[in-house]
Amino acid sequence: MKSSNKKYLLLLTALLFTLPHCAKEDKKVEDMSFDELKQKTLSSLELKKQELATEYLEKLVAQHPDHENIAEYKLMLADQYFENGNLPSAYQMYDHFSEFYPSDPKSEYANYRSVLSKFYQTLKIDCDQSDTENTIKLCRNYNSNLLNQTYKSDILDIQRTCERKLIDKEVYVYNFYLKKGKYESAQNRLDYLKVNYLPENPSLEARLLFLESKLAHRQKDNNLVKEKIELLANKYPESQFTRMAQQLVSKKPFIF
Repeated sequence: MKSSNKKYLLLLTALLFTLPHCAKEDKKVEDMSFDELKQKTLSSLELKKQELATEYLEKLVAQHPDHENIAEYKLMLADQYFENGNLPSAYQMYDHFSEFYPSDPKSEYANYRSVLSKFYQTLKIDCDQSDTENTIKLCRNYNSNLLNQTYKSDILDIQRTCERKLIDKEVYVYNFYLKKGKYESAQNRLDYLKVNYLPENPSLEARLLFLESKLAHRQKDNNLVKEKIELLANKYPESQFTRMAQQLVSKKPFIF
C-alpha cells in the first residue's frame, strides 16, 4: 500500500510540473510579451523557418509599436520581406523606417533598400511602367546629404538603368509611329524625350539627333536631314549615331 501511494505521489508531482509547461507552450501569440515574441523570432530564424519568423515579427511590430527597440524589429521585418521576395511589403517597411527614424544609423540603409525593392519590381515582364517611373523618382529624391555615401553610386546606376528602359520604350513607340506614317505622333515622342530625359542624360542628344534625321528623311525634308547630320558630325564625330545618320543619304543599309 505504501508503495502504491508513493507511485501516486510521484505521478501527481510529475503532472504538476508538466501542466504549467503545457500552458506556456499553448499560449496564444496575441498574448505574448515583446520578449517572448522576440525569442520566438530569433529561434525561428536560427532554425531557418523564415515564414514563421516573419509571422512572429509581424505580431511583434503590430502588438508593441511603442517599445523602445521597435525600430530594430521593423527593419528586421523589412529585411525578411525583401529576402523572401515580398517586394511591395519590403518597400513599404523600408520607406516607413527611413521616414520615421531619419536619425537612426540604419536610415540610409533603409532608404537604399526601399529604392532597391521598388527597382526589383521593374524587372518583371509587364507593359506597365509605373514601378519604373516611381523608382526613378525615388532615386532622384534619394537623400545624398547623409554622411554614409555607400549606396550613392548604386542608386545612380539604378536610376540610369530605369531611365534607359523608359527611353527605349519611347523609341519603340516612335519607330511604330514612323512605320505607320504618323509623323506628328513620332515627333511628339521625340519632344517628350527631350523635355523629360535629355536634361539629365546629355549623352541622349546624339541618339535624338539621329532619330530626328531619320524622321526628316521619311518626310523627304533633305535640308533638315543635312542640318542634323552636320550637327552630329560636328558634336559627335565618333558616335555610332553619326554614322547611322550619314548612311541615311547613302546606299549602305544600317541597323538600328
